[in-house]
Amino acid sequence: MAGERTGAPRTRVPARAWPGRGWDARSATVVSMTTELVLLGTAGAPMPVAGRAGISAALIVDERVFVVDCGRGSPSAFIDAGLDFSRLEAVFLSHLHADHTGDLAGMLLYPWGVRTGDKGPLPPIRVYGPSRPEKVPAGDAIFHRETTIHPELPAPGTTDLVEHILAGYAYHLNVMPLDCHMPDPGALVRAADIRVPARVEGTIRAPAVVCQDGTIRVTAVAVTHGRAVPALAYRFDTADGSVVFSGDTCVNDDLIALAQGADILVHHVADLGYLERHGFTGADLDRMAALHTDVTEVGGVAERARARELILSHYLPAEPGAITAAEWAERAGKGFSGKTTAGHDGLRIALPSVTS
Repeated sequence: MAGERTGAPRTRVPARAWPGRGWDARSATVVSMTTELVLLGTAGAPMPVAGRAGISAALIVDERVFVVDCGRGSPSAFIDAGLDFSRLEAVFLSHLHADHTGDLAGMLLYPWGVRTGDKGPLPPIRVYGPSRPEKVPAGDAIFHRETTIHPELPAPGTTDLVEHILAGYAYHLNVMPLDCHMPDPGALVRAADIRVPARVEGTIRAPAVVCQDGTIRVTAVAVTHGRAVPALAYRFDTADGSVVFSGDTCVNDDLIALAQGADILVHHVADLGYLERHGFTGADLDRMAALHTDVTEVGGVAERARARELILSHYLPAEPGAITAAEWAERAGKGFSGKTTAGHDGLRIALPSVTS
């Protein structure tokens, strides 16, 4: 029987300072901490829509802030959520489509001036994401590019993207310190490409360890998002529990393995039937099915992963009025025995605390 479904907006937790809590993985000791998920934006696809910001989420762990994807409006949503840019520690990109990266420059550059402390610049913001693909994806007779942009590097990775942002905004970074007291721009950001294990047909890939310390562990697997290769899903483990972000993908066994037993699975969702009724047919609809998980499939993904709660995000169609939150939750929750929540911009959920 399908579990609880929630379509109505959840009450927001007031902005506050998060009480400290640390988890020493080596000694398995637990002290006071809170892990909280905030959805900054829930719209799918690059085209802006009224009423939903671009895809982005934040995870707050022991006063440290981690952001997953930087879609349209994410820096403003970050502030609207009461988050502190001086606490931003890392950004994780699921893939390099513009709807997931379009406001990365703003996430780095807008708060540059507050990235300082008593002892000088704060540690650099870390940006993690996909590496360069082994080869540039090819097109076909129906779907192909007219012009190859930047043929010298037509498919950059995350490190390339960040380097290009810094180069593109060199004027700002070099001239602003002449009129204002600014931290050293050379200490603003560091990027790292995530290299996931090669796929072996018929086997489940072990996740790559992205980063870990005594408080948090982040792992990633490659997922299936059309020609966007590599595309990644992330799992965050803390003393309070685990949160998994699917990224954009069709049904993927490696994601299901990554999400086993997760407290929260944040999963993108599409209504392919709606798209078909509104003009997507034939090869166009087939392409959409190779890019996205349909609303009729996502509950089965959460059930196979044995997740405690499924939270929907990255809606396609993205317009809030196209499909009600209650309908998204009702349809997505079929086949899932846990709780299904239709996520919305500003949704906040604190993971249950671990008792020692």
